[in-house]
Amino acid sequence: METDTLDDLTAELLRLAPGLDPAQAAALLRRAYRAGLADGRRETAESREHGGW
Repeated sequence: METDTLDDLTAELLRLAPGLDPAQAAALLRRAYRAGLADGRRETAESREHGGW
């Protein structure tokens, strides 16, 4: 399985929405990554609190 880089994902996003500014597209992807990471950590903590581990 190949891992996508931020540059790969930004390029793909720009192909899908060519009017986007590249810097804004990269910033959006970074925010989405951080949000997903935070959600995963929160879910893990909640699972541990409720005896899921």
